[in-house]
This record gives sequence, structure tokens and C-alpha cells, in this order.
Amino acid sequence: MNQAYLLLDRIQIEGLADRLFALTGGATVHSLYQRTAYSALEKVGPLLVGVGPDSPLAQVFWQEWSVTAGIWLESQADEDQVLKHLRSLIHARVEGGVTVLFRFYDPRITALWLRDLPAPERDRLMGPVSLIQLPDSPIQQQTEQPAIPYADTPWLLFTAQHLDRLSTAKRQSFARQLIEHAQRYYPQSLQSLDSAALQQWAVDCQASAARNGFSAGDEVLLWARFFAVLGADFPQGPEHDAYRQLLCERGVLPRQRLDNLNSALTLQLLSDKESVL
Repeated sequence: MNQAYLLLDRIQIEGLADRLFALTGGATVHSLYQRTAYSALEKVGPLLVGVGPDSPLAQVFWQEWSVTAGIWLESQADEDQVLKHLRSLIHARVEGGVTVLFRFYDPRITALWLRDLPAPERDRLMGPVSLIQLPDSPIQQQTEQPAIPYADTPWLLFTAQHLDRLSTAKRQSFARQLIEHAQRYYPQSLQSLDSAALQQWAVDCQASAARNGFSAGDEVLLWARFFAVLGADFPQGPEHDAYRQLLCERGVLPRQRLDNLNSALTLQLLSDKESVL
């Protein structure tokens, strides 16, 4: 008989340990970083907990956490075997012999990592996990495999091609964040755009920011104001000369440039409003 588990991201769920206690009444919770080389990071590492299909925990998972903050697993193996195998996946080697932590419990990464693999390779990676339930569709194992125990040297290896595919999840996630940010703060600028146009707007906004030296997430979110309010030709439009001068000002740090642009735009909008009045 299958036992279901949740593997949850403590970074994305505030007060996760307390919420699990309230929802389960004190069920046993396992930290994947415990008894590994990353035990010092245990407070931000993922947690594994058993779950019943109709339990309050299951309801909260599907309502709040299933899209970005954890995965639903099922297995016929005993809990120790499941925990052993999942613990072995927390890190991986990349080309050049570097070891990196692997956030395979982010459902967006889970899908990119496993869904398109040949069945034998996918089965080996899933080990004793027979099913992973994701919001869009499940990932089903064909032949159950034994657990691979954790070792300080990762057995999991990623090529440059693997990493490029996995980074797609991060790009997609930030694009959604950028669109939601713009729709919240500058709704009139985006209200006529359909889903495909919004995706293209996010791509163009990030490209525009990068061309002008801004690529960090917080910088791009600030750049979105100029891109949404002043138009997709910012800062190359003929009416953007004052902004171009601020962008080219010497001896000014990137964040200060953005703050100066922001102040200039605020003054322009106030001036335009006063002109209308």
C-alpha cells in the first residue's frame, strides 16, 4: 500500500515547522539536511512529513504550497528508505567537479528534471518513490528502484545541458513575478495585453534592463516601472533624453542610478498631473 509524503521548502513557507505541528498534531517531521554535510543549514532545508489524502495538511498543501513550495510523493517502501534516497538528492556535481545544492523539491524544477527523461533513467532517479503528484500532471515510475544512500560526494551529476534546462524554471518563475508586480502597480499599462503578450512584455523588459546594466531581480522590478509607464522604447525614445543623461552619469552606482530615474519619473508624473488640472 502506498504511503504519501510531502517534501516542503522551508524557505518558501514561513513558520513551516509550527504550521505542520498545528495541522498534524505533532506528526514526525524529517529534515533532509540532518546527518549530512549541510547540517548547519538545517533551519532552511526541506522537510519530509507523512500526509493523508483527505487531511487538513493535504488541503493546505494543494491550496497554498503545491505550485512553488513542495511536492507530493508516494511510495510502497518504508519511510527510512524514502528518506535515505531523498537525502541523497540534496546535492549534485556539475562539470568541473563543483558540488551544488539541488532544489529538486521545487515542483517547477521537478517537472523539468524528470518528465522528459527515458523511463529507465527516471526510475533510477526516483528510487523507491513510485509517484510524484504535481499540479498539472503526475510523474509515474515504471519500475521501482532501490534507494541510493546519501554520501558527502554526490552521485548525481549534471551536465551543462542539464543545468540549462533546469534554469528554465527560474526564468519562468521570475517572469511570472515580474508580470504580477507590473499588473499590481501599473495595471493600466498592461491591461490590454493577453497572456502571450504579457510573457513577451516580461522578456522585453528584462532584456531592456540588461542592456542598460541591470540584471539583478530587484533591479529589474524597479526597471519595470519605467518600461511600463514610459513605454517599450525606453530609454531610447526622443522624449527620454533626460533619463538617458541620468543613466550615463559618471561615478554613480547602479542602484543610485535607478533611484535617480525613479525620482525623475515621479516628478514628471506630478508635473503632468498638475498640467491637466
